[in-house]
Amino acid sequence: MARPTKSKDVKPKALEPVADKGSSNSVPNEESSSPMNMIIIAVIIVVCTAISSAASVYFLAPMVIQPLLAQSKGGEHGEEGEGEGHGEEGGGHKMPTVGPVIDLEEFTVNLKDPGGQRYLRADLSITVTAGDPNFEKLSGEAMHAWEENFHAQMGHYVPAIRDIVITALTKRTAAELSTAMGKEQIKEEIKKNTDGVFHGKHQVIRVNFENFIIQ
Repeated sequence: MARPTKSKDVKPKALEPVADKGSSNSVPNEESSSPMNMIIIAVIIVVCTAISSAASVYFLAPMVIQPLLAQSKGGEHGEEGEGEGHGEEGGGHKMPTVGPVIDLEEFTVNLKDPGGQRYLRADLSITVTAGDPNFEKLSGEAMHAWEENFHAQMGHYVPAIRDIVITALTKRTAAELSTAMGKEQIKEEIKKNTDGVFHGKHQVIRVNFENFIIQ
């Protein structure tokens, strides 16, 4: 009889270790970490840009921004103010619109009309430069004393100025002085000729007519 064969012992297969998903030794996925890195880099770029802009403003302010602001303010103050002041010829500076007034009192003159039947009666005064840089700062008693001294000096000029006015008026007809243009022309002539009387010490700002009546 055949001998029964002995069954061979079968060894169990060794189980492969399974990595623990919750273990701290597991390697993180590179793809999951890349968006976070991009966000951090973007934040760093924004912060650096802001710091750079602030630094630029700090360093440029004295060299660029402040001069521009000063120029803007200078432009505002350089504009001509209201009034009848005239700019100095060739200087670029505008004449002051206020100053002491010289009252030349009333004029009654015959006009250049045929037959000499028309005449003009008018009160006239001129506003001139003070010739004193402190004039606009004066007030009260100081202003009163200054004006008294000024008009005492102007007394020497008044006869020559009145002669200029009379000469200019008697060369016009009633029709010429009845128009706005005619009045402006006579003012300019008086202004120009009176400036020559002062020899540069004063300058006429404007000529003022009151009670301008032609009969």
